[in-house]
Amino acid sequence: MPEISELAHLKDLWDEKQAAPLGANQLALLRYRSNLLGADLRITNFGGGNTSSKFELPDPFTGRPVRVLAVKGSGGDLGSIQDSGFALLYLDRLDQLKEIYRGEAHEDEMVRYYPLSAFAENRVAASIDTPLHAFLPFAHVDHLHPDWAIALAASANGKEKLSEFNKSFGRKIAWLPWQRPGFELALMLERAVRDNPGCDGLLLGSHGLFTWGETQRECYLNSIRTIDQMGEFISEHQAKG
Repeated sequence: MPEISELAHLKDLWDEKQAAPLGANQLALLRYRSNLLGADLRITNFGGGNTSSKFELPDPFTGRPVRVLAVKGSGGDLGSIQDSGFALLYLDRLDQLKEIYRGEAHEDEMVRYYPLSAFAENRVAASIDTPLHAFLPFAHVDHLHPDWAIALAASANGKEKLSEFNKSFGRKIAWLPWQRPGFELALMLERAVRDNPGCDGLLLGSHGLFTWGETQRECYLNSIRTIDQMGEFISEHQAKG
């Protein structure tokens, strides 16, 4: 993801002087990224949205590195969240839940397995959105509800308007029809990325936006760039009357 040279509505708040001292501490960098996103209510409302990162930590049982998902805990606020506000879960255990999933009619029963997937002594309540982040094949994921994205997602012709947006801005945001948050939606997201190679985001009908990156900085840039461009797109349509 190239650096942003100009934004029409938002500001790139990332400050390397603040980020650099965090080094390779991915949890601290996730908190920093989350705080920046939550600082602007045009990006996400108070208490809304969630962010995640996948990285390795030493397993307390074996000492060997294991892949962990860190995701905003249930009820947290991105603007004020601290490192302690993220749920930490074994990524492989979450992936194994696909094997016992009995289908959409039974998806609510999957929530009880999230606490059983907790990493080490972490007891932060994992939200219903946890598998949505776990099953996306990207290191860092943002799920936000900016008004500009919702304007597209909630449009009667939202899929067509998204296609128009992609053409106007040279983007590859994929469309996914509305599905209530939960395990089934997580599997739908996974399939959507697989079926749309090279996509750089997902817009969920009547719901919100998913963006991602392979580094914390890249994920942040993808999010604010996408939201800013959607703001431009909506403003252009308003100007046309």
